[in-house]
Amino acid sequence: MSKMIKLFSVSFTIFLFAVAVKAQNPLPDFVVETLGMEHIRIAWANPFAEGCVQVSVQKSYDSLRNFRTFFSTPSPELPQNGIVDNSPAYGNTRVFYRIFYVLEGGAYYFTKSKIATTGATTELSQQQLITIQLNGEVIAQLDYDNYKKFRDSVFAKTRDNLITINQSEVILKRYIGETAWAPSPYVFTSREGYVNVKLPDTKNKKYKLVIFDSDGKKIFNISKINEPDLILDKASFMHAGWFNFELYENEILKEKNKFYLQREF
Repeated sequence: MSKMIKLFSVSFTIFLFAVAVKAQNPLPDFVVETLGMEHIRIAWANPFAEGCVQVSVQKSYDSLRNFRTFFSTPSPELPQNGIVDNSPAYGNTRVFYRIFYVLEGGAYYFTKSKIATTGATTELSQQQLITIQLNGEVIAQLDYDNYKKFRDSVFAKTRDNLITINQSEVILKRYIGETAWAPSPYVFTSREGYVNVKLPDTKNKKYKLVIFDSDGKKIFNISKINEPDLILDKASFMHAGWFNFELYENEILKEKNKFYLQREF
């Protein structure tokens, strides 16, 4: 009974969006609307119909890095759709949203990020302290200018990662070297820093690629790859470091591995 109620709730929410969505430009444009202190509505019009195989909504607290998928629609082909984020942020935090969508043939796109505000927003400044955590403990509290110097030093001189929780909290993730890792022959990084996907017999086989961050959170997936050589722009991953992936061939797991993106900016 609880599953039926949950299914009805999701279906009813989608129905409300189909009725209530305002006229707007289609993807890659979309709407971000604040409904209250703890509710933000993200809505879009889809001009691709049956040609769209995936639509996912992602959010971040800094607009450029650490976008996380929190919703993937089960019906990406709908001409109008949306979702309400019921836990957008904590306190006076800015939230940025973008939409990731995949078309038949493997072409995928990220929209530009848009901001929604909850409560009275404040810009980061020298008066606002950034708390840095390591292994669950606070190791430093820096004003924004000193935090930027620390951040740039971490990325330039180490392989460690900085994971943004919100505008005042950051987690430092130490790089742990691997001794028995072998790169994948199918998904790997080139000398230029791009992620290359090389697959055999794509005309007769169905491939799916799912990519996760180092914490196991799914970033995005390409549900149907028809090209034997596919290049994924490194800018799509938003940060350097290790990324895990699962490669499926005809719905069967072909390889589970990872690749490393070196920071160059």
